[in-house]
Amino acid sequence: MSNTLAWITVDLKAIDFNIKQFRRLLKPETKIMAVVKANAYGHGLFEVAKQAIKSGANYLGVISADEALELRKKGILQPIVVLGAVSKDSIASLIRNKVSLSVYNEESYRAIARIADIINRKAIVHVKLDSGINRLGFSSLDDALRIIKLITSKTRQFELEGLYSHLASVEELNQSYTNDQILVFERLLNKLEKLDVKIPIISIASSAAAIMVPESRFNCVRIGISLYGIWPSRGVELWCKRSKKTRNFKLKPSLSYKTKLVQVKRIRAGSYVGYGCNYQAKSAMTIGIIPVGYFEGIPRHLSNMGFALLKGAVVPFVGRVCMNMIILDLSRRPRAKVGDEVVIIGRSQNKEITATDIADWASTISYEVLSRIPAHIPRVYK
Repeated sequence: MSNTLAWITVDLKAIDFNIKQFRRLLKPETKIMAVVKANAYGHGLFEVAKQAIKSGANYLGVISADEALELRKKGILQPIVVLGAVSKDSIASLIRNKVSLSVYNEESYRAIARIADIINRKAIVHVKLDSGINRLGFSSLDDALRIIKLITSKTRQFELEGLYSHLASVEELNQSYTNDQILVFERLLNKLEKLDVKIPIISIASSAAAIMVPESRFNCVRIGISLYGIWPSRGVELWCKRSKKTRNFKLKPSLSYKTKLVQVKRIRAGSYVGYGCNYQAKSAMTIGIIPVGYFEGIPRHLSNMGFALLKGAVVPFVGRVCMNMIILDLSRRPRAKVGDEVVIIGRSQNKEITATDIADWASTISYEVLSRIPAHIPRVYK
């Protein structure tokens, strides 16, 4: 891009490829919820949502009222589920726009029931069971069952569309806790079956479980990180490649993050680089400045230990990652010049840096690396 110094490129064909990989893995009747929360994990909410629907996703999962209403305002008519909490002030707008709300405790149920009654509109809801992650959701089967009974009895106020839960440790590959959570979830389903309560959408599997644990798929899976071509963990990737059932399952990363050199200079041996003077040149060296830093989503933890790519060469970060700048060691690329493209995430010739690589260097996870790329950086969609 000629008119900006940093940009994100999102390959929508990769999004399409990843959804179709899951479709091949699932039964034809199993629904797919594309999780586009957190600005589609940094990829851009509307464009990814539009592509996901085009590629066969049945539902869109968001985290907030703002995300849901933004999609509605931009013309997305397909089912949207808010997977997080919402303020009482936003409930009426969500109901009017036929956005599905989560009921996760007594208070959320009462707030939705009250607003639905006031505006005389039916609220579409998904009940969330906390099956063991000890986060949002009903921790008691009896409490969840009682609220479900109330919801199904108030047909003027409610449409019960879904029941869901979330797994705590499936990405770590130890399936014992995952199996315990599925059993808890199934206990509630068995109780509902005895009461002849039918719920259209039953979901507990996110990306890792959808890949590795067939019994977790029920009739809907929620695809988040892997929608974007990123493995939930290196362990999941290795397991998938070794399993006969999934060895042909592939993912294509959809995001690249690039910037440009804005200055190149030589410094003498012994010179200090960056804040705190915590890097000292052992010999004369060439350094380059790129106009991105922790405000642009690059973890400060990568100070003196991160890398970028320049013309197929690996160039280390030197000194501290600043708010809006990073200093690179260009000694292996002495002919580098202002305006040269620098790859933060993506491929340069035969080398590649992934979001997972950055996460490993920064002692975090790829989810955080991607979702923290700020929305103000321009996105280009292919």
